[in-house]
Amino acid sequence: MMGRKQEATDSPESIEEEAKTPPWSKEQVREFRLREPSVSVWRVVFGQFLVGVLLGLVSWLLGAKFANVASLGYGAFCVVLPSAVFARGITSKWSSLSPGAAVTGFFLWEFVKVFMTIVMLLASQSLVDDLSWPMMILGLVITMKVHWLSFLWGRKGK
Repeated sequence: MMGRKQEATDSPESIEEEAKTPPWSKEQVREFRLREPSVSVWRVVFGQFLVGVLLGLVSWLLGAKFANVASLGYGAFCVVLPSAVFARGITSKWSSLSPGAAVTGFFLWEFVKVFMTIVMLLASQSLVDDLSWPMMILGLVITMKVHWLSFLWGRKGK
């Protein structure tokens, strides 16, 4: 029979036992937060901004045409501006009122971020003279991937 071998921890008894374990105490939560501090969303937005500026600067220093530098910069801008709006939205007071409001706020602001990005990309042809789509997409993708590097830059509280 093809399939994975069922482990002891997958038994109905172990699942039932896990469901009965009490929630974490305040001390356990505090210890976890000290061991695994969170990364600030604003740190990610700032990192994306820095990478966008560096991309533009490096491409300009390497002699790229102004249209290519502008396209690269606009691609980065299509990530940074919606990310900043998202960060502002999820760090507002109303989103921390209850867990339900926080989850709803997260999805709402994520939708706003994606919608803004799409609108900005659709408007790019009329906003950037002599737009280079490959350069714009390059700026977009590189800037978008900065959030993975934020974990290497250190975490809040360390």
